[in-house]
Amino acid sequence: MMHTIGVVFNLKKDFPGLAWKAHTVPDLAAECEEEETVDMLSSSLSRIGEKVMLFPHKTDLLERLDEARPDIVFNIAEGWAGRNRESLIPALLELLEIPYTGSDALTLGIALDKAMAKRVVSTAGIRTPRYAKISSMEGLSSVDMEFPVFVKPNYEGSSKGIRNSSRVRNADELAEKVKWILETYAQPAIVEEFLPGREFTVGIIGNGRPHVLPIMEVCPGDREAADGEFVYSYETKSGNLERFRVPAPIPEHLASEISDMAVSVFEVMECRDVARIDFRLDAEGRPNFLEINPLPGLSKVSLLPLQARAAQMTYDDLVKWILTSAWSRYWH
Repeated sequence: MMHTIGVVFNLKKDFPGLAWKAHTVPDLAAECEEEETVDMLSSSLSRIGEKVMLFPHKTDLLERLDEARPDIVFNIAEGWAGRNRESLIPALLELLEIPYTGSDALTLGIALDKAMAKRVVSTAGIRTPRYAKISSMEGLSSVDMEFPVFVKPNYEGSSKGIRNSSRVRNADELAEKVKWILETYAQPAIVEEFLPGREFTVGIIGNGRPHVLPIMEVCPGDREAADGEFVYSYETKSGNLERFRVPAPIPEHLASEISDMAVSVFEVMECRDVARIDFRLDAEGRPNFLEINPLPGLSKVSLLPLQARAAQMTYDDLVKWILTSAWSRYWH
């Protein structure tokens, strides 16, 4: 039986104010999709055997969804602005009683707020670097950490607001970076203890006993880069200066620990269907939770599809697994 699958998304080209702000904030629309990605996902769903309807994130979205009433929505919408932007589509779909893939509004809202996510995860005893959420320049006096520290916007993804200069070495650099984030991204900054170890990301799909994809290590493209100084920044991403190793070349005991931590985070955050979770090793070589993305990218260069490929899964396999996981929650 063929079903009607709605796809809800934000396109980079539709980002409000992009034309006049892009020269000063080049990563303004970093989280949004290229048309190529929407086409890839739509084609995949069609090959799986489903009828596809596209719903770009615009002001008439409620009316269009209510009129079309798709059987289920494949949600990749990031929203446009604010701490709750990723929560809007799930809340809207629940209002209309339309099933959808992925986590609900509460999980997406907590995950996007990095300080809130760390607070929730740490209550379960999961290691995370020390941090401080700074909402004003006056709040800098509350930062009690040794340098270097890492500074980033509190609710962004896709390395938005992260530059090579986000690793700061003294109080003057800290004040400069926090001021830049407050003014440029109109949100609090999160100041985090900088961990000098290797960085990993873990994809998870499914529910119940979720499936852990091969662990990916994110490395500097320059093999001679100084240990402990790598920053997965906007400059790194836009210049393709990173490289990925998947499966990550790490001892079995470390891979097991990272995988177990990823599942624990997934469960503590009450994620559904899919997520990608980032970790970094501290000076003792212990994995620490950095952040979680319950709306991981699905473009041809996104990390989740690369991890799926390492598990001998095609792009269609990945899309079908996410969709089937969602179906099973509503019709089990």
